[in-house]
Amino acid sequence: MTLLLASLLLQQPPSIACDRSAASVAVEQGWQAYRREAIAEAAGRFAAADSLCPGSPAARTGLGFVRLRQGDAAGAERSFTAALRGDSSEADAWFGLGLARNRLGRRADAIPAWRRALAIAPGYSDALDALLAAGVDSGLPLPPRARPPAPAIPARVTGERFEVRAGDDWKPFYVKGVNLGVALPGRFPSDFPPDDSTYARWLRLIAEANANVVRVYTILPPAFYRAFKAWNDAHPERPLWLVHGVWAELPPHSDYDDPKWKAQFRSEMRRVVEVVHGHAAIAARAGHAWGRYDADVADRVLAFIIGREWEPFSIRGYNRLRPGRTGYAGRFLAVDRGTPTDVWMAEQCDWLLAYEWEVWRAARPIAYTNWPTLDPLHHPTEATAAEEQALRKHLGLAPNVRLKEYDNDSEALDAMVVRTTAANLAGYFASYHAYPYYPDFIGLDSTYGAARSSAGASHFYGYLLDLKRHHAGRALLIAEYGVPSSRGLAHLQPEGLHHGGHDEREMAQQDVRLTREIREAGLAGGILFAWLDEWFKHSWVAIDLEMPRERTRIWHNVMDPEQHYGLVGLYAGDSTRPEPGGDPASWRALPTLAESGGVRLRVGSDAAFLYLALESALGIDSTRWAVGIDTYRPDRGQFALPGLPDSTPTGVEFALVLNDTADAQLLVTPGYNPYLGPRPGMHPTDLDAFYNRRASVDGRRDDRVFDSLFVTTNRLRVSRAGRIFPAHGVNRGRLRFGRAAEVSLADWFVDRGAGLVEVRLPWGLLNVTDPSSRTVLARVRDPGPFRTVVTDGFRFVVVAVGPGGTQRARLVPGRPFIWPTWETPVWHERLKPAYFAMQALWGSW
Repeated sequence: MTLLLASLLLQQPPSIACDRSAASVAVEQGWQAYRREAIAEAAGRFAAADSLCPGSPAARTGLGFVRLRQGDAAGAERSFTAALRGDSSEADAWFGLGLARNRLGRRADAIPAWRRALAIAPGYSDALDALLAAGVDSGLPLPPRARPPAPAIPARVTGERFEVRAGDDWKPFYVKGVNLGVALPGRFPSDFPPDDSTYARWLRLIAEANANVVRVYTILPPAFYRAFKAWNDAHPERPLWLVHGVWAELPPHSDYDDPKWKAQFRSEMRRVVEVVHGHAAIAARAGHAWGRYDADVADRVLAFIIGREWEPFSIRGYNRLRPGRTGYAGRFLAVDRGTPTDVWMAEQCDWLLAYEWEVWRAARPIAYTNWPTLDPLHHPTEATAAEEQALRKHLGLAPNVRLKEYDNDSEALDAMVVRTTAANLAGYFASYHAYPYYPDFIGLDSTYGAARSSAGASHFYGYLLDLKRHHAGRALLIAEYGVPSSRGLAHLQPEGLHHGGHDEREMAQQDVRLTREIREAGLAGGILFAWLDEWFKHSWVAIDLEMPRERTRIWHNVMDPEQHYGLVGLYAGDSTRPEPGGDPASWRALPTLAESGGVRLRVGSDAAFLYLALESALGIDSTRWAVGIDTYRPDRGQFALPGLPDSTPTGVEFALVLNDTADAQLLVTPGYNPYLGPRPGMHPTDLDAFYNRRASVDGRRDDRVFDSLFVTTNRLRVSRAGRIFPAHGVNRGRLRFGRAAEVSLADWFVDRGAGLVEVRLPWGLLNVTDPSSRTVLARVRDPGPFRTVVTDGFRFVVVAVGPGGTQRARLVPGRPFIWPTWETPVWHERLKPAYFAMQALWGSW
């Protein structure tokens, strides 16, 4: 009925009075009110305009947007339709009609309306954004691009180094870079920050750290490139350069020539080139950034690095699929003799170079991602799985039935088989991700151990020198390196450059050492991993105890090294959270859970830790504390604490024993220990199984026996020469005493003045697989997944023991501690000491 009336009004003869001037004023007043968020006033102004000039397209368009703001999508559709009956060239009305139809769940009808708005007004950015958000990027108008008359080559590789333009000349450029991941706590890695200000702040801090390169792995939102361009426009004397990646998933069946997969990879390469030239409109796709890319940053793009850390089984599979493919003659790159994957990598790099040259007449250096697992060197200590099993049989050792590791010295990618053609004006380089602790051959090769950098003996430096020798004459960039500041430790390394287990000051020292060794080895530079701590990440040692895995992003597992590489620390809780040796008031603010005999137990939690505060007037220095922790059902677990005569009224899964500042640890009842630990009479291979396959929360015992929280970090290995390298591991339950402000991994502290014993325990140490949903380990299954269960709360038994073993106080469980669940974590950030250490080092070069 309304549409019919509107149609009749529009068809009335022009003799109907229409005060166009007054209506125009009312429409403008309506838009002014609309922009002030005065929606009711705007509705009145647009209605008045419609009365002054019945059927006015401008008034009806304004009324349509008002109705959208009022939640009346159907009414808005009628208003926009009426406006278009009066003037079908009204781009705003077409745009609004698309919005109304989309809100009514008719996206297919919305898309033609937005296309019509864009056809009428090619620069209509809101219509373009709406189409992109709807997943449409075909046939969209973009500004014309002119191919420049002269080649644009902002950077090049000359011999073993990078060079950048300096007017009409070139100057050497040593890479001092940071890898930029952008996933904040609570977010998936593809949940990109959308705002310019976040990227602008990060880029300012990176530049102030005296870095000169930012590396990204994939296309980020348009806001990043706008912020990047804004920084360089404002700071020409201190520019940042960009190393841009092209991400790839593995192809189906290891076939890198699969038509659909290869087309998608090349489309992604094309999009990367268009993005850095500020000439792209990318539709929304799950897991990808999208939007209008209008910031041309190509003059500060140092290089492209395509791909990922390619898995050796995939490389082996492709080499077997295409055994005859050993050469390639491209426009910019060629391979005279190489493996099929050497050829394939060169071909893809050549394709990207050709596309950028043809469209923009621009060029810059390029490489593909490589890592030690696929280096072209031979490593005698690194047997393949098949070789090791055969060697074990020969040596009389049991086979390792759980061996899941990649073959880290079976396949290779060799950048040295690729040569540049005369047409290539920017060059080609080798790019490696290299860490000091993995693969094992880096730490086991005695030749590497004989190398000495300025820091002393260094297996990592020895490996870099070996890599450099192979790549003589070609620029070699270490595009990832670093150590994490996690409490958890996943792999031991001879010089202490472990995969985790470093407090933040140690991390700073180690990152500086690695950075120096890269330079001393004569390489082209290094890009430190990483800018941010990343909560969503998993490492092999912790992943099975992070369940559900998709929820890892909303809690912080300080036992997982992969979450802790950042120069910027992202910490659970707000900045007033309790810390060992910190403000006593933050510990006293924790709720009291139990109180008896002059002892009070306070308990709290956040997304990383369980906090326990023992408040007592007892002589703390002469008191030993034992705390039983029941994590699931009081009728399960161990019913006696170690070294104490009395039974506990509730079964406990863990025992916290604080003897003195040098002797404190968390213990676990043997039946609930997820890992195998060393025991008397074990055979050398008995730790191969890694997990305690009988571990369950359902056990019950009262023998006072507890296990350490030992985990095997380095499995037993057999070299190709038959040498046995024994297994090694660490006791995760050893507690570090100290002030967190001085030792970031401090687990506990005694504040004598405040009468407080302060303890923080990582959730991951207590077999909590997801604190955000109160989920705990129920049973180990190998192969997994492990079985989990939601806990009914934690209960605590506290015993204070004086000199001679006399019991001075005892708290028995009352109500359980049931912490609140969450979907969005509370967190705060802080620059780590490594930021300032790198700032000083890079600033001295």
